[in-house]
Amino acid sequence: MGKRKSGRGKSGGRGHSKDRGDLAEMQFMVAVSSRGLVVAKPYGDNEKYDLIVDAGWRRLWRVQVKSTAARHHRGFAVRASWRTSHHQISYKPSQVDFIAVTIVGEGIWYVIPVRALAGRLTIHLYPFGSRRGSRNGFEKYRGAWDLLSGGKAVARRGRRRRGGGVAVAGKRARRVRSRIGPGRG
Repeated sequence: MGKRKSGRGKSGGRGHSKDRGDLAEMQFMVAVSSRGLVVAKPYGDNEKYDLIVDAGWRRLWRVQVKSTAARHHRGFAVRASWRTSHHQISYKPSQVDFIAVTIVGEGIWYVIPVRALAGRLTIHLYPFGSRRGSRNGFEKYRGAWDLLSGGKAVARRGRRRRGGGVAVAGKRARRVRSRIGPGRG
């Protein structure tokens, strides 16, 4: 009998970048689920995002999960882009809503809106303090799980009624009532 090949190269799957990415995705799913959110994995690898988070209120977030152990000065470098055979291309808000980054072995997560990347191909995270003179602009997204839960978005949309509906005030209420008819909004 011949030796069966695993299809994962010489390492047998350990340490391969695809395996590290799969592990980071699983860790993200556990972290999100433990916060009471629903997470789903789309079939295939054709999209720019890895997972979908259901934040309720009919809002689905497209999330690209990244992991890094790449030290850069006192911080970590993260590729905030995708590659073709010849180019690196930044994520666009029309493709992905958030990137979630874990620092391997530290249990540290960043939940960063793609708009905050401002077209950068690589970002640097400094969870243990930044270099002298550095602005450390992504630290506010460290552990920012509330961005996925829609906490701020829920507050803008109105307050919950006892019956499970949403009380909407102001101009938006008039627009909603005009669409659904009198006595229903």
